[in-house]
Amino acid sequence: LSQLFVMDNKTPIADVVAKAAKEAGASITLTSYVRFQLGEGIEKEVSDFAAEVAAAAGVA
Repeated sequence: LSQLFVMDNKTPIADVVAKAAKEAGASITLTSYVRFQLGEGIEKEVSDFAAEVAAAAGVA
């Protein structure tokens, strides 16, 4: 719960949960979570733009 909240990258998750519980007027229990890492799972295709243009234009 000490991980920073992804929406502002400043507030710990524990504080976000406590604020939401106060606003809801009820107890909130975190039962599970998913961890994401910036850029995880993104595969960037490497290509040669000049070669693509030449191929599209029919130039060898």
